[in-house]
Amino acid sequence: MGKRRGILVLAMLVCGVLFLASGAYGAPQAPTEVRMTILADPGVVDPATNWVYEVGHNMFVTLVGYDYVKNEVTPRGAVSWKVSADNLVWTFSIRKNWNWSDGRPVTAKDYEYSFQEVVNPANASPTASFLFIVKNGEDVSQGKKPLSDLGVKALDDYTLQITLTAPAAWFLSSLSSIGYAVPKWARDKSGKDWTRPENIVVNGPYKVTKWVNDSEVDLTKNPSYYDAANVQVDKMTLYIVASEATAEAMYEKGDIDTVNVPATDLDRVQKDPVLSKEFSSTPQLRNTMFRFYVAKPPFDNLNVRKAFAMAVDRQTLVSTITRGNEIPAYTMTPPGCIGYVAPDAGIGIKFDPKGAAKLLADAGYPGGKGLPPIVYGYNASETNARIAQALQKMWKDTLGADVTLQGYEGGGYGDVVQSGAVNVYRWGWGMDYTDANNVWTNLFTSDVAFKGTVVPDQLDKLVGDAAATPNLARRKQLYAQIEKLYVQDTVAAEPLFYQAVNVLTKPYLTRPFDPSTLEFWTWKTTRK
Repeated sequence: MGKRRGILVLAMLVCGVLFLASGAYGAPQAPTEVRMTILADPGVVDPATNWVYEVGHNMFVTLVGYDYVKNEVTPRGAVSWKVSADNLVWTFSIRKNWNWSDGRPVTAKDYEYSFQEVVNPANASPTASFLFIVKNGEDVSQGKKPLSDLGVKALDDYTLQITLTAPAAWFLSSLSSIGYAVPKWARDKSGKDWTRPENIVVNGPYKVTKWVNDSEVDLTKNPSYYDAANVQVDKMTLYIVASEATAEAMYEKGDIDTVNVPATDLDRVQKDPVLSKEFSSTPQLRNTMFRFYVAKPPFDNLNVRKAFAMAVDRQTLVSTITRGNEIPAYTMTPPGCIGYVAPDAGIGIKFDPKGAAKLLADAGYPGGKGLPPIVYGYNASETNARIAQALQKMWKDTLGADVTLQGYEGGGYGDVVQSGAVNVYRWGWGMDYTDANNVWTNLFTSDVAFKGTVVPDQLDKLVGDAAATPNLARRKQLYAQIEKLYVQDTVAAEPLFYQAVNVLTKPYLTRPFDPSTLEFWTWKTTRK
């Protein structure tokens, strides 16, 4: 009798499942999708060997996150952490009951391996300098010590210890952009192709499931992610569209759900009765600048560099060219970061046409006469081209200088500008964490400086002192001193403006507009 009853109960359960599946109580929930464009193919998305932008950042998990609203570090791969009394040893408790997409558990050893690969000289990772504060980090990156000597150790499966060379108030927040884990076994098996859809193993919210070079990248929700239940968007479709105007046209046709608005169309968008309601503008922790190649004339001359910097009217640039709530910049570190220096501090080179013309004449080039050929390089986009044209005109009108413009598409821009092919060139920097240490140690100190740039004698020491000083007031003083040394006294590079992001978003999509890399796992949509 008991056996028959059990069979009956089982039959009822099966029928119930079939009843639900048949749609009698409603069809299964359709997957949600968000469509958008990105300007270029993501290229290398391995966090251990390259910068990580929206694609990689959504597939791999850093030790910690950062809440830009509350201005505080938050748990991610690590659920908690503590630091020793001397502020040198950080101990992280890694999240348990969490797997890679192939079913293997995520452990502290995965983070240890990833940190080693960042400083592995064989990888030549541009982010290696982030870990120079870690014990033996710089020596390992230069091949002077083995990878195993790096001060990042897995004490057990769920405890990671990081030992620093000096106290660093900025270090914890920096791990929101550098502290990823990557799977050793997947990298060993597939080499450089390990991030292709057919090979990739991830531990983050999304996994790449389609990648057509220079055309489309699709990210699909990863059910193995520890917080998958709260990831509402099932699929992100990223179309690779270099033209800002084309991308905006796709948005207005309904082919994509959110798009950046090019400067040339801001007026129309903000006047349109429909689009204006879908428009938002938000400051970003990003700086656009131009840098000088000083290994050959004319920018080997300090007065020439100062003249070109002084001839730039930043206010006109943002009010008539970019027109998207950008802020004129006279120092490198953006507002909202520790180490920002406000314009009223008197640091930086202000617009002074007469002073600029006199400096150029003092350098032996009155009215621009005798200047060797000058080429301004920029990574090609419609907005960057407009900025380049504005600078070209300012330098001609104020200095009499004839400047040729050269845009570069695709990868390799960094190699081009270091080769001497251009004399002055556009560069941008987005803050990885909210501390001036980020921009100075990753762009300008002698161990990371571009070929053909100038590094002031005292810069390395000042940046090192600011990084290691626990006193916040003293750190701010040091960063003000650094800014003056670099942008005013040496004129090695010149900030132009702090960027803003101007975006159109469909009413059915909710997304944050904070300064972070796009974190798709926080987005919500009602579109199926």
